[in-house]
Parts: sequence; C-alpha cells; structure tokens
Amino acid sequence: MTEDEADKLIETMFDEVKEVHVEMVNGKTGVSDERTIREMNAKELEDALSEFMREWRTWREMRPECALDYERPGIIWWRNLQCLALAESRFKEAFIQGDRSPRSIQQFHRYKLKMIAGKHYRTEG
Repeated sequence: MTEDEADKLIETMFDEVKEVHVEMVNGKTGVSDERTIREMNAKELEDALSEFMREWRTWREMRPECALDYERPGIIWWRNLQCLALAESRFKEAFIQGDRSPRSIQQFHRYKLKMIAGKHYRTEG
C-alpha cells in the first residue's frame, strides 16, 4: 500500500477532524466543553436532589388519612404525592444520566434511601 492509498483509507475512516486549542484566561486554562457538561450535570443533579428532598418532606409531614378526605386536604395530599413522583423522576434521570442498567438503578435507589434517612452517602471504590 502506498502512502497516498493509506491517506485515502484514513480519510474514509474519520467523519471529521477536530482541532482543540487551549486558551489561557487570566493565567488559567479555559473551560472545555466536557467540563461545562459535567458542571451542568452536577448542577442539575443538585437541583433535582434539592427538589426531591423538599417534596419528600412536604409529603411526609402530611397526615395519610388526608388522602381519604373529600374536602380540600385530600386534594392537597394527592397533589403533593404527584409532585413527589415528578421530583423523584427528575432526580433519577439526573442521577443515572441515561444508564438504565439494573446496577445503576440499584445504586440510585440506595442513594435515594440514604438521602431520605438523612445519612451521608459514600461512593464505592
């Protein structure tokens, strides 16, 4: 294989060539796309956890018998339950980030239970 043939083969293997330039801002490297995404994911997880814990406390403080009342308190209890379910769904999506493997779901469930119990969570490893 000649050098020209090898170059053509390499060109067909890659869709695009991407150059990355590191910029210095006030003596520090600029923020990369990956770092920005990680920070956004961390912020979403923090917000989702905060929302979940707030909704959990609100729902937990309500009396369960309110669900059977046919007056306003019953409606509020059910609405709080719906808010808790939505917050839990958002929290799960932020936590697993698309990894729906059983291991990831189990890890999320353990983390969620520790947060509800008020315990600190330690990562494995």
